[in-house]
Amino acid sequence: MNFSIWPKRIYFGPILIFYLIILFLYGSMQQSKLPAAPIVAMQVAAAFITFFFSFLYSKKSIAITCIIIFIFQLICCFGLRYFNNEFFHNPLGYNPADALAYHLHASQFYRYSLHEMNNFMDSMDFMLDDQGMNYITYFIYKIAGSPERGQNLAVLINICCITLSSYYAYLLSRVFVANRYAHFTAFVWGTQLYATYTAASGLKENYMVCLIIISLFYIVKLCNDFSLKNILLALLYASSALFFRMALFYMLICSILFVAVMKFPLIRRYLYLLLIIAVILTWISYKRTFDEMVVLRSGADAMDYDTYEGLVQGRMDSAGIFATVVSYLSALIGPLPNIIASGPKANYITLYGFSSFCKSFYAFYFIYAIIVAIKERKTEALALLVFWFLEISMLIITFFTLHDRYHWPHVLIVITLSVWGAIKWDKSHNNKLFKYLYIVLALIIITIFNFR
Repeated sequence: MNFSIWPKRIYFGPILIFYLIILFLYGSMQQSKLPAAPIVAMQVAAAFITFFFSFLYSKKSIAITCIIIFIFQLICCFGLRYFNNEFFHNPLGYNPADALAYHLHASQFYRYSLHEMNNFMDSMDFMLDDQGMNYITYFIYKIAGSPERGQNLAVLINICCITLSSYYAYLLSRVFVANRYAHFTAFVWGTQLYATYTAASGLKENYMVCLIIISLFYIVKLCNDFSLKNILLALLYASSALFFRMALFYMLICSILFVAVMKFPLIRRYLYLLLIIAVILTWISYKRTFDEMVVLRSGADAMDYDTYEGLVQGRMDSAGIFATVVSYLSALIGPLPNIIASGPKANYITLYGFSSFCKSFYAFYFIYAIIVAIKERKTEALALLVFWFLEISMLIITFFTLHDRYHWPHVLIVITLSVWGAIKWDKSHNNKLFKYLYIVLALIIITIFNFR
C-alpha cells in the first residue's frame, strides 16, 4: 500500500473496473433478467461520479471536504429525483411505501397545528419510532408552505444531515488515525450511495444515522474523558434513536455501559473472558429481549419470538443452504451488492450497489481491526464494536443480513475501523498475499451471489 496515492487511486480505480465488468458481463449473459437500460445507466453514472469526486476532496481541510460531499450529494440526489420522475413518474421512486406514508401524512396536516398532528398520531396508534420521521416531514412541509416545495426542502435538509454526519465521521476517525486519513473516512462515508437513495426517496435513515454517529462520537470520548457532560451528550443523542428504531437505543446504551466497566482494571485484565461471556449471554438472552422489545413497540398484539423464529426458519429453508451461508458471510463483509436486480427491486436494491461492492472489499481491514482491537484492548474501538456486534447479531437471527437498510447504522463503524485496520496492517505485514486472496475470494462470492 502506497499511502501517498491510496486514498484516491488504489481504493476507487480497480474496484470501479471490477464493478463495471461484472455489471456488463451479467447484463450480457442474463438479458431476460436485465431491467430497463436507465437502471444500468444510473449505476454507471453513480460509480463514475463517485470516482471523479474522489480526486477532489481535501486532505487538509474538513470544511472543503464537507463542501465537496454536499455538492456530490446535491448532484446525485436531485439527479436521482429527476430519474424517479422520468422513469417511475414519482419523485420518491418506485413503490416508496414508508416515504409515501410520510408524504401523505405531512401533506394532509401541514396546514394544521401541532396539536392536531399529535391527535392524528395518537388515533393511528403509531409507536414512538414510527413518529420521528412523520414529525420531521410535517415540520419541513409546514416551513416550506406546500408539499411540492416541502419535498425539495426535505432533500436539502437530508443532504445537510449527510454533511453533518460526515463532519462527525471525521472527528470520530481522528481518534484512530492521522488527519489525512480521517478526511478520507469522512469522504467515503459522505459519498455512500445508499445515503443518496434515502435522501432522494424521503426516508428516515440519514436523520437516524446522523444522530447515532454523534452519540458514538461522545461514547468514544468517554473512553478518555468520563465526564458528566460527555455522558449526558452520549445519552441525549442515543435517546433520539427511540424516535427512529427503538432497538438501536438499547445497543448504544450497551456501548456506554461497556466503556464504564472498562474503567475497572480487573475487567481489562480478563477482557477475553468478558467478551466470551458477553457473546454467550447475547445469544442466550436474545429470545427474552426480543419478546420484551416487541411488546414495548407493538403492545399486546406483538408476535412472540417462537412464532417469529418459525417464520425465519421457513424463510431459511425455502432459500436453501447457499442463501443461509451467504447470509452469514454478508453479516461480516456485506451487505453483498445485488448488482442487477429484476423488476421493482432494481429501485431499492440495485441503484446504490457500488457502495456495497466497495464495502465488501475493504471489510478485510475491518476484520483485521477487530483482531487488533481485542489484542491491544483498545477501548475506543471495542466500544464501537459492541454496537456493531449487537446489531449484526440481530440481523443474523432475523435473517436480514442482505438488506442495506439494516446494515446502515453501523456502516460508518466499518469504514472507520477499516481505515485504522489498513494502516495497522501496512505497518505489521509485508506479505500481501493474504490480502489479495481475500480480494479474489470476495469477488468470487459477489459474482456467484449475483449469477445464482
